[in-house]
Amino acid sequence: MTDFLTRGQLEILAATLGVEVDHVAHLDRLGADGVRALRERISNLLFDEQAAIFARVSKLAPLTPNALVAKVSEAVIPPLVAGRAAGALGIDHQGRIADLLGRLSPTYMADCAPYLDPRTIAVLAPVVPGEALVPGANELLQRRDYVTAAAFVEYATPELIRAFEQGIEDDLGLINTAALVHSSAVLAQIIDAIPDERLERILAASLTTPDSILSGLSVLSRLDVEVRNRLVDLLARHVDAGTRDSVLQTIEHDPELRAVAEQVLATVS
Repeated sequence: MTDFLTRGQLEILAATLGVEVDHVAHLDRLGADGVRALRERISNLLFDEQAAIFARVSKLAPLTPNALVAKVSEAVIPPLVAGRAAGALGIDHQGRIADLLGRLSPTYMADCAPYLDPRTIAVLAPVVPGEALVPGANELLQRRDYVTAAAFVEYATPELIRAFEQGIEDDLGLINTAALVHSSAVLAQIIDAIPDERLERILAASLTTPDSILSGLSVLSRLDVEVRNRLVDLLARHVDAGTRDSVLQTIEHDPELRAVAEQVLATVS
């Protein structure tokens, strides 16, 4: 049976290739780390073969004001092209990125986001203010595009994490996104940056659907014991007879999460 984190990496790989996840499901034998490594190699190849083109486009950027770039982009440039070019432009002209993002609609930002080179996200995350990204992030969560949202969170600074926590009201979206973050160290940083009151809200939301129960249990299972125990106590406050049955049904299909599920239920009783 494929574990939760490997399934998440298969979803991200499928999105990178533009195919349904069933087309890559056979790669589950590689495990989460193996699928991620394969996806990164494929992504790097896709972007590197177009690097020369984007470099030439980047040289023209100083000749065009941000207001015109934003207007023309939304009117005539397909999101796939804009997203792939945005990384090179952002790195070469970092001082303009926040103003340009502020001129784009959240819809267009979310359309372009899946096509950004993940390597550029790592470079730009520390220099882009949260208020420039929150509108696009809200749009991604509204679309339930947790795969793309997780790619951005993977490189988020503590400042960005706090901005997302304060600017995003979708608790269910946040738990589903957090569950797809590959790095356990980054996941721990996210948890550390969010106040307990909001964490409790997010954990309570995780009990509302079978998929979100999986997300919540997966997040808990990857945390250090002390942090996990604290969050289990917060989650247990919201487990009633109905949600208890839902948790039990969930772990029947995902035994790798059984230990943390049983810890939650034991805390309730």
